[in-house]
Amino acid sequence: VGVPLIFQDEFVAISDRSLAASDERPFAAGALIVSALTLDVFLPVPNGATTTLAGAAFGFVIGALVTWLGLMGACLAGYAIGRWAARPLAARLLGADDLERAHRLAERAGPVALIVSRPVPILCEAIPIAAGLAGMALKRFALAVALGNLGVALVFAAIGAAAIERGSTALAMLGAVGLPLAAWLAWQGAERWRARRAG
Repeated sequence: VGVPLIFQDEFVAISDRSLAASDERPFAAGALIVSALTLDVFLPVPNGATTTLAGAAFGFVIGALVTWLGLMGACLAGYAIGRWAARPLAARLLGADDLERAHRLAERAGPVALIVSRPVPILCEAIPIAAGLAGMALKRFALAVALGNLGVALVFAAIGAAAIERGSTALAMLGAVGLPLAAWLAWQGAERWRARRAG
């Protein structure tokens, strides 16, 4: 979550190059962002930074579409891993503890967990895999993540577009770091509260 903040100068430089590339070769830049977001299920892609960059590069509407496509790609890839590659590969990608927590959540809350986990780092990759492991119907899964991803895409595209319009690095950092961190902290707080009530 904190990578863009730790390497802020590099993040700004990459953003500037990406913005220039989106002007010169918009289709290639869009495909790169979709690919990066899709590969997030396998690699540690800074999701908040990438989705904010999509809004900055393409504006609100196209940025939201590009982000949504990438997030859907990641969700479907994660579901496929859980459903067909089975537990050993999923556990290797996520770690046994994260996978087990996500699996329990997917069984307990189903589509609601899919929707609310979309902005939460780590969990947004783990829950689709867990849904596949739990055998959730693909149609039900796709509808839930489509709705959740739409909300995420709209918020981050709006922040990225506003950051460019106002020339605000602080606003870009809010999308790249602030919102993912807030979502993660909220999730951790909810888990601790639930554990205290159960204990």
